[in-house]
Amino acid sequence: MMKDYLFYAGVLCCIVLGIWLLIKIFAAPIKGILKFILHAAVGLLILIAVNVIGGFFDFYIPLTWISVILAGVGGIPGVILLILIHLLF
Repeated sequence: MMKDYLFYAGVLCCIVLGIWLLIKIFAAPIKGILKFILHAAVGLLILIAVNVIGGFFDFYIPLTWISVILAGVGGIPGVILLILIHLLF
């Protein structure tokens, strides 16, 4: 009878350890993905804000796939790079 309890306790410990290991393994990539999504959203919002404010000064950055990806991946520096490229060319 006691051996059954020890067996179930051992299985429970293995399950808890397995869940803990899965959380440890997948926590960093999920955190990185969430950080990327946040930076992409901020970059896109800043790109839209630049277009709204720039509309008063006849300045507009077209929303193409390249500009959206650059603003999303680069965030604030990506939007600044887009502004510089638009001003130079």
